[in-house]
Amino acid sequence: MPCRTSQLLLAGAGLLLASAVRAQDQGPMPNPQAMQMQVQRIAQERPREAEAAARAFLHAISMQKGQGPAESSIALLDQLKGSDPDAYWGEVAQLTVQFDVVQGLARRDSVRAGLVTQMFGLESMARTLQRAYGGANETQRDAFRGQLEKVIAAHFDYENQLRLFEIKDIERRLAEVRAETQRRLDKRADFIKFAVDDIVRDALRPR
Repeated sequence: MPCRTSQLLLAGAGLLLASAVRAQDQGPMPNPQAMQMQVQRIAQERPREAEAAARAFLHAISMQKGQGPAESSIALLDQLKGSDPDAYWGEVAQLTVQFDVVQGLARRDSVRAGLVTQMFGLESMARTLQRAYGGANETQRDAFRGQLEKVIAAHFDYENQLRLFEIKDIERRLAEVRAETQRRLDKRADFIKFAVDDIVRDALRPR
C-alpha cells in the first residue's frame, strides 16, 4: 500500500493537475481519488507492464534533471523488489499512474508536464527516504529528516510555480469575461432588438 506521505502529495498534485487541465479546457480533470484507486489496483494485480512503465518514468525523471540515465533510481527499485515485494509493487504502481498522468498532461502543456515530472520525482525520493527512515537509528534519522526537508521544500517550490501558472490563467479568463461583458453592455440596444425581433418572428411563424 502507498505510504501516507505519498497519498498527501498525490492529493495536492492532483488538485494542481486538475487546475492545469481546466485552464487548457481540454480533457477530463485528473481525480486524486481515482488515481489512488488505480494505484491500489496495480499494486494488487501486479501487471508486468507496470514494471516497464515505472522504469521508463524513472528514466524520464532523471533526464528532466539533466543527470543522464537513471541507474541509481532503478537500482534502488530493484533492491526494494528483493527486500520488500509489497512495497516494491506499491512504488511501481505509484510511478506507473504518475507516468500516465504526465503523458496526458504533456499533450496539452509541455511546460507544466515538466514541472509535474519534477514534482513526482521528488515524491519518489520522499518515499525512498521514508522507507529508509523507518529502519534507521536516531543519528541516521536526523540525517534522513534533513534530506526530507530539502525534498519537500523543493516540491513546495514546484507546486508554487504551478499555482503561479494557474493565477495567470485565471487572470486571462477574467479579462476575457470582462471584455465580453463590456461588449454586451455596449451593444445592449442591439441585443434587445435582435431578441425581440426573433420572438416576434417566431410568434408569426405558421404552426
